[in-house]
Amino acid sequence: MLRLLKIDLIKLTNYRAFNVLNILYAVLIVSIPITVIEFLKWLKVKGAEFDGFDPMKIPVLHFTDIWQNVTYVYTFLKIFLAIVIIISVSNEFSYKTVRQNIIDGFSRVDFLKSKLATILLLSVGSTVLVFFTCLVTGLIYTPNLDYGDVFTGSEFVFAYFLDLLAYLIFAFFLTVLFKRSALTVFMLLLYRPIEGTIIGLLPDSIDFIGDYLPMQAFSALIEVPFPRYWFQEIQDYVAFDAVAVVLLYIVLFVAAIHYKLKNSDL
Repeated sequence: MLRLLKIDLIKLTNYRAFNVLNILYAVLIVSIPITVIEFLKWLKVKGAEFDGFDPMKIPVLHFTDIWQNVTYVYTFLKIFLAIVIIISVSNEFSYKTVRQNIIDGFSRVDFLKSKLATILLLSVGSTVLVFFTCLVTGLIYTPNLDYGDVFTGSEFVFAYFLDLLAYLIFAFFLTVLFKRSALTVFMLLLYRPIEGTIIGLLPDSIDFIGDYLPMQAFSALIEVPFPRYWFQEIQDYVAFDAVAVVLLYIVLFVAAIHYKLKNSDL
């Protein structure tokens, strides 16, 4: 597996888009908490107080809220890494490198493993960056820090990892279907509104099915956290059934990719 990963990374590092998108993604991960704090400071300087309440006291980046708040926002950035995967896979088809690799002794399963290894590496790397960004930010900005609370809620980092991993494998699946990068990116962006339309059209008697469609299932890992700040009830934990559904989708997408690669003309 490591050998396959090294071969795939050698290919990827020659693509300028791979380096640009990964750097941009990392910069956004690190800069978003800083931007939030600077915005709250700006509100305070401009005298924007809410019935005398200091906006800097909103615990958006404090322990224990930070884990859910930040990971929820970061899920919207996963399109950058998805494009990396789409470019990686589509170029294999466009430049016939996958066919050449098979001629040179690779199997179709080896191709699948190499891309899954790259997806896993990107997911783990991103998750580690997210974890330390949340940890450092929370340590800096949490007032009256209680070290017993530091890791409370950090399970949302695992939820972020699962969400990202499933989304990248979904992007891999779409690329194997459509093979062209531009078309795949378009279909990936179009899929969410299509799924939303399907959910809206479901009869009330079976509308629960909508909760188990892919994007909806991925989103259920980290529910919207911000209504808590206007005293609305939220789901402030990672639901076991949401994890189970996403794991099932990962298995299904990998199986579908394997089937497609096995039965298609590369």
